[in-house]
Amino acid sequence: MIEVRASAPGKLVLLGEYAVLEGAPALALAVNRQARARVVLRADGEARVHAPDLKLADVPLRIDADGLPHWTRAQDAQSLRLVDTILRGLAAEGLGPPAGRGFELTLDSAEFFEGPRKLGLGSSAALTVALASALAVYAGCGAATANRRVWLERLLALHRGFQDGRGSGVDVAASLVGGLIAYRLTDEGLPRFEAAAWPKRVQARFVWSGVSASTADFLARLADWRAAHPAQYAAHMQALRAVAEAAARAVSDGRDADFLAAAADYAQALDAFAAACGLPIFSPVHRRARELAQDAGVVYKPCGAGGGDFGVLLGADAARLASAARSLEGAGLCCLPLAAEEQGLRLEYRN
Repeated sequence: MIEVRASAPGKLVLLGEYAVLEGAPALALAVNRQARARVVLRADGEARVHAPDLKLADVPLRIDADGLPHWTRAQDAQSLRLVDTILRGLAAEGLGPPAGRGFELTLDSAEFFEGPRKLGLGSSAALTVALASALAVYAGCGAATANRRVWLERLLALHRGFQDGRGSGVDVAASLVGGLIAYRLTDEGLPRFEAAAWPKRVQARFVWSGVSASTADFLARLADWRAAHPAQYAAHMQALRAVAEAAARAVSDGRDADFLAAAADYAQALDAFAAACGLPIFSPVHRRARELAQDAGVVYKPCGAGGGDFGVLLGADAARLASAARSLEGAGLCCLPLAAEEQGLRLEYRN
């Protein structure tokens, strides 16, 4: 029996959010919550999709002669839009399952939920990495996944197709590569990353705001504001980029104190940007968390698009960091025990 299993971790953007869209470096950390995809050969040539997290099971699917997916029920293409997008994208490059070769596909993103609430850890990016990689291997095109820098470009195109062309791809890169990475886009829009070492004397606590936020919605609203206020947008991006560059250099050089200072500066610059463009990046919960962190003498900032999801406490003094965490938990926030995931995409093939 042919079986392919793939998993990819979630991520948190520590610094560089928004500015990464304009070529600034972003620091992103893969975390220990996994998205999984399993593809198993069906001898009858039929295809079925199972997505328990969406409460979908045994969804019928057929791969046409041109390699494109054909859904028996029209609503399934929308319910499983990520699957549809990836199958179409892989077919366009000759990397998808061929017609007549049936399969059973199971998706699992349960680790991206805390009870009924979805955590903002990049589940769609992690599923894109796991699912596209598993399908390519199943189709006999596993060599396409071997060079992760090249494979990242294909994965980014697939994920942008799902996100209506938006997004920097930092979440896809973190899920593919694992660990801490410094990520940026070239002038041509191509993704580039380098592995980074976590600052030795810096500790972190990851704070769940209790509220889910839509990155896609924020990016759409930002695009509208940018079109109406190009000069303001450029000025804020320049300010954010300067701090992000300083933070990336500090991490590369092992200057922990300078990294912490840059994180505090970035939070301040991000707050000014939010006030200008009208995005609630610093929601009331994030503002309260920052106040409590400042009282304890540590840095706090939202992770990623903000508005909800996660924030991060950063500090070099363990006692102060613990004090800040207690204050935040006393205010009703939750410090989830997330840890770095050093390995990104995992693939397992059985025949």
